[in-house]
Amino acid sequence: MTVRTRRRILAPLRQWRAHHLIRQHGPSLDYPTAWALITLGTSPREFAYVQQATHEAGSTADAGLHHGGWEALTPEERTRRKQWLARRGKTPIQRLGTTPDHLKRAGLRVVDWSLPEGHA
Repeated sequence: MTVRTRRRILAPLRQWRAHHLIRQHGPSLDYPTAWALITLGTSPREFAYVQQATHEAGSTADAGLHHGGWEALTPEERTRRKQWLARRGKTPIQRLGTTPDHLKRAGLRVVDWSLPEGHA
């Protein structure tokens, strides 16, 4: 099966996974970034494809893994994230297993959750 055919077959599944990741992570994660993260997590051999798409989309000067401020969240979002971390132990981005260096090389700027005080 060619790469192009494989991408067309997997497109609906990747779209569903990207939307699912956005729901898990929260509204700060946009669709193109979520799609790229899902692609890197499920098909590491397509790194060059993601890298090219990211570079064509815009500036990669601020690429890498960044952490959002916990104190700026609403109480409801803090509770949701604490419950998520208590159940799963890792943020949705951490669960994908993509390293910060990999994100930087791919040209992706990802804002992950900062951890609350006292959380290891």
